[in-house]
Amino acid sequence: MTHVLRSKLPVALVDHVKLYTGEGVWRNNKYIHIHRIARDDFRYTILKRMPKIKQVMNASDSPDHPKRGCVWFKMSNGKFMVITVRHAYVHITQNRSIKTHVWEMHYNEKNEIILIR
Repeated sequence: MTHVLRSKLPVALVDHVKLYTGEGVWRNNKYIHIHRIARDDFRYTILKRMPKIKQVMNASDSPDHPKRGCVWFKMSNGKFMVITVRHAYVHITQNRSIKTHVWEMHYNEKNEIILIR
């Protein structure tokens, strides 16, 4: 369809028409042509099922503890999973605790902690 429009209309006007058809967008004052997957394509359903991951990085002034951060995403069943890596005290026994990196996973009101060495 684009080549037909370009034969009849100026390029700037064709780009403007593509904004309404969903073939293009304006980002940072530039026109970008989008190659979208059709909704009836099998890849579209696969991409819709993928979890959306958002990551939060913790700023660390100390170079001793660079392994810090948090990520959370929504599962296909509607519940959220939160994974955190941090430097913290962990209780080994009732009278003993150590300070180390820990990997925590929170899901379905349960908490799993794994020590990272």
